[in-house]
Amino acid sequence: MAGAGGPAHHGWMLSAAQLSEFERDGIVKVPGAFGAGDAARMRDVLWAELAKRHGMERDDRSTWTTLRPTGLKTTKKHSVADAILGPPLRSVLDHLLGSRTEPPHQGQVLVTMPMAETWSVPHRQWHTDVGFDLPADELVAVKIWALLTDLEPGGGGTPQVAGSHRVIARHLSKTSEREFTTVRDQVLCSHPWFLNLTSAETDGRSTRLMTEADLDGLPVRVVELTGAAGDVYLTHPWILHSIAPNANDTPRMMRSRFIWKTGPPATRAPEE
Repeated sequence: MAGAGGPAHHGWMLSAAQLSEFERDGIVKVPGAFGAGDAARMRDVLWAELAKRHGMERDDRSTWTTLRPTGLKTTKKHSVADAILGPPLRSVLDHLLGSRTEPPHQGQVLVTMPMAETWSVPHRQWHTDVGFDLPADELVAVKIWALLTDLEPGGGGTPQVAGSHRVIARHLSKTSEREFTTVRDQVLCSHPWFLNLTSAETDGRSTRLMTEADLDGLPVRVVELTGAAGDVYLTHPWILHSIAPNANDTPRMMRSRFIWKTGPPATRAPEE
């Protein structure tokens, strides 16, 4: 275990507006958390492994036949990705979590190749990555989503339900149920907005879901993780998210992992 990685880098503190955004939405963006050059080096390592494991060549689109390649163990553990946890992000984590457990690597390697598919808000696979017996009144972890490529809307960036952490916390305050699937399904059936989220209907559905709605006093909306290579998003552990098609022309490449406060609960997710 390590501490917070040295003294805080005060030039990278979250603003009051960003802290308010994180409390409200459970999502905050840290632009330029690592450099474009670092991101390019991470892509080089990833493309080398895609070629070796899947026969996918960067300059030959005809080889991009594995839409969601997995098993990218070399990239997962390569030290080039340590730049993600550079001074900017460490400072923000100092601010949000304080002392924390140092990760052994930078987490999952998420790749979605371009698909001949129209983008829409997904209606399946909405979930959280941790259980519901975490303390509702303490932030014990955040999930990092690091962009290795520029990500435009429709490009496969992970869709998230902003504000869902507060909906879940409110639901948990009214029930003793903590079983993962049961609670998730209860939340997804708890309001007409969530029924629309999990509906296969297409007529205007994405626009409605991406427009802020009021769920009995709590604002929610679907957001895509978009931005420039080197941007990082931090999300609350209880933010509902799913997977989406990549309807653009360039591969979506990200890294994602949890960062836990020192001495995390027994219900923490295992290291990927």
